[in-house]
Amino acid sequence: MTVRSEGSRVRRAIAVAVLTLAAGAAAAKERVVQLAEDTAVRKRVEEPAMPLRAAPPTRVCEPGAQWIRLGFKELVLDGYDSLVVTSSQGDSYTFEGRQWNDRAFHMRALRGDCVDIYPYFGDRDSRYAIDGYEAGTLPLAESTVVVAGAGDICDSSGNACAGTSDLIVNINPTAVFTAGDNAYSNGTLAEYNNRYAPTWGRFKALTSPSPGNHDYNTTNASGYFDYFNGVGVQTGPAGDRSKGYYSWDVGDWHFIALNTMSGGTVATTQVNWLKADLAANTKPCTAAYFHHPLVSRGNYSGYSQVKPFWDALYAAKADLVLVGHDHNYQRYGKMNPSQAAASDGIRQVLVGTGGRAFYGLSGTHPLLEKSNANTWGVLKLTLTATGYTGDFVPRAGGTFTDTFSGTCNKGTPPANLPPTANFSVATNALTATFTDTSTDSDGTIASRAWTFGDGTTSTATNPAKTYAAAGTYTVGLTVTDDDGATNATSRSVTVTASGVQTYTNTADYAINDNATVESPIAVSGRTGNAPTNAQVSIAIVHTYIGDLKVDLVAPDGSLYNLHNRTGGGTDNINKTVTLNLSSEALNGTWKLRVNDNANQDVGKIDSWSVTF
Repeated sequence: MTVRSEGSRVRRAIAVAVLTLAAGAAAAKERVVQLAEDTAVRKRVEEPAMPLRAAPPTRVCEPGAQWIRLGFKELVLDGYDSLVVTSSQGDSYTFEGRQWNDRAFHMRALRGDCVDIYPYFGDRDSRYAIDGYEAGTLPLAESTVVVAGAGDICDSSGNACAGTSDLIVNINPTAVFTAGDNAYSNGTLAEYNNRYAPTWGRFKALTSPSPGNHDYNTTNASGYFDYFNGVGVQTGPAGDRSKGYYSWDVGDWHFIALNTMSGGTVATTQVNWLKADLAANTKPCTAAYFHHPLVSRGNYSGYSQVKPFWDALYAAKADLVLVGHDHNYQRYGKMNPSQAAASDGIRQVLVGTGGRAFYGLSGTHPLLEKSNANTWGVLKLTLTATGYTGDFVPRAGGTFTDTFSGTCNKGTPPANLPPTANFSVATNALTATFTDTSTDSDGTIASRAWTFGDGTTSTATNPAKTYAAAGTYTVGLTVTDDDGATNATSRSVTVTASGVQTYTNTADYAINDNATVESPIAVSGRTGNAPTNAQVSIAIVHTYIGDLKVDLVAPDGSLYNLHNRTGGGTDNINKTVTLNLSSEALNGTWKLRVNDNANQDVGKIDSWSVTF
């Protein structure tokens, strides 16, 4: 693998997902542009595509790095194949599915100075290739990147948008967005060249625009696309001119430029593209920007036509929606697509203050947190991998400001849940065979520590223990998950000398209403029939045991009743019954059968044993 450095801060010439053709590929790949944090380094990696059953894991390291963000030139997963990327600080990401098959992209950053790539490939068409990475020496949560922008920008006077463009120059962001209606009144190429270019055009190379209804006053928004993409050029920084929507990444944020077109109409094809784009996004934080707001309390009340955007964004746990159209500033609290407060909702910021004459505010909304209708300015976003800080920066002479912050809906991983320790045991004479049945709802069991009650221990997953003497021993199991959390359990285990042996099933079997459940014990290696004084011990947890009928089922199907709906409202059955089983062969599968014959009360077979 060859690594080449590209410096500490990377700017892009155009801000759009462009198409490139991978060597040997049959179709063009959509490349999602990635911009780095201010303090990050970017390096190229010359790595050939890794095909079917790719050999050992690939390791990428950057000495002294606090985090690494891999760039994929290609990732194709077919069948049930997956690709797992882990880091030296324990972060991991698993790629599954086909949503990445036509994309070149940078994945989310993982903490550590090394990452390992594990391909789990069985399909002949699965492959991957990395072509670079970004890395930072500051902790990921402290690595910032700045994005700024506004909507409703340059009209015939030009004075206001000149002032807001000065703000952008002074902020010196990594990327700039526009929320539509960039050049009034009709978005012609002449209006862009004469009004927008001398001001906001100064940072055109950093700008990822979106169109507004005034841009579409010119047929097919031709002036908008001619200015940003080039005259007659189909695809460029404004996306494909037949679509006007695209996405790009900056730091650990995914930005999506959408096109509400004239009047806020949303096409099904665009919504389907949005869902696919969100499915392929690995970044923990997401922002979308477009012209028409879902809700407004100004000259307009909002546009229900954009709700399909919100539905898709909310389902993907997006964080910010940036809009314009109303010529004022409105900042809302986190909401769902029905405009109800939601802790996992999306914050809409309407920043139609780029330079066009103001619209007044009108009405109230329970989630409208801050608003202003007399100050031109821009929105400055300071972004990290876990959240954002937003600042409304006023044009020179303005006094209104606003500051807000938030944590990304996917930016902070949930707290680790501890594992649940559990095990079952089968005994044969003095030997007990243990099976670990522990679970971890948000990870895996990393290690086990057994104590057998006689001073001996084991770290095996499913150990077998032969005791020196018959008796009852307290066996303990402590499990540790992959995040270091532990949980312990213990139970009594009885072993007997050869001759008379005890067979036990300690697995839980749920007893549901009006249902029958059986717990099996397999006996082998014995000769002859069972004795006249066989003992069956049962431990059943169940409220109102008058619901229950309990039988021992011999290997030939014969039934021996142990409990027959007595006890009324008493809870639980714990008893030992002596049975004459002399007509039954020892070998075979013995079962404890429990019939529940009423509603409301449920429980479980906790354990049972037979001694003969």
